[in-house]
Amino acid sequence: MRNLIPGMLCILLLCSCEKFVKGESENLAPFSAQTIDLIGSLEYSLNESELIHLRSIDRYFENEDTYGRYLSLENQIGNMLTALVAYSLQIVTISEMQTTDNKKANELADVIIALREFVEKDQVMANEGRDEEGYETLIAQVRQSQDYLEALRLMLPIVNEFGAHAGRVLDELRIEKQKIALLIDEAINKKYKSAVKFHRELRLVKDDLYETLYNLSRYGVTNDPAYLDKMKSFGFYPVLVALKNKKSLTIKQQEQLHNDLTERLRTVNENYEQLLPDIVAYEESVRELTKIVEFKDDAIREARLTFVLWTRAYQKMASGKTDPAEWFDISDSGSLLFGAVKRAAGI
Repeated sequence: MRNLIPGMLCILLLCSCEKFVKGESENLAPFSAQTIDLIGSLEYSLNESELIHLRSIDRYFENEDTYGRYLSLENQIGNMLTALVAYSLQIVTISEMQTTDNKKANELADVIIALREFVEKDQVMANEGRDEEGYETLIAQVRQSQDYLEALRLMLPIVNEFGAHAGRVLDELRIEKQKIALLIDEAINKKYKSAVKFHRELRLVKDDLYETLYNLSRYGVTNDPAYLDKMKSFGFYPVLVALKNKKSLTIKQQEQLHNDLTERLRTVNENYEQLLPDIVAYEESVRELTKIVEFKDDAIREARLTFVLWTRAYQKMASGKTDPAEWFDISDSGSLLFGAVKRAAGI
């Protein structure tokens, strides 16, 4: 669903542009349905059912509100995207009003004020650099405008600043995402550290037991005492006892040592198998974390691209360009060419 955002915005703004060409207002008929679809596509969260293992690590975080700032920033971006859609809808709705252009301009000013209040209501990252005096001046100029297209053009500085601030919030969201990923990774390691450490140790013990049994087998075939020395080098207690003050082993002693070592190997294997569920959970947790990070990276890139595409399209539309093909980079097949926009966005 998230991939619909750029495409739906293209449809959205293509419709709105047509309103400024006389006699073509009928092209706006599907606008409401498209906007509802677009709002419904603003989903940037993984389904909780996909986070089977990571849901069990909360108690391993030092801070109880580990996700707080990240979720608040994500919510702020969601509100900004919703405002973007609402504004795109309203500029067309207002254009279809049977009234004077000055009244339309005043409606446009009211929409901007209301959407600003909506966006700022729950924001965690304010636009500290906004020129409040300039903002009030622009709103006043819009209210005085006698031409609706001019009013849309007067809104350009506000639209541009909106897009720029969205980029700053997304930068902060990306940084916060990296912090969260590190905290989750630390929590995963804290939860499974002992199990993973012991599992690796058992793996080494198993390898040494296999080597010891191999050397015992080779000694039985060759009677070469060098194999006894190799067996002792691994330090297993049954071997050290069996070879104490001895330079050779009888067949019976070899059989007894073999039985002792295989019994020890059986015990090690049992412990090894008992730890496997924890090891699988550890590996799945790491995979889930990787999946989340990649998912969120994609979501942030797509959101950034959405703001850039929309801002550029609005700039072209408000500047008076009436050909929709001039607003977006569009290929012969009708699909968006994101290359130039991605470069502009630093993606």
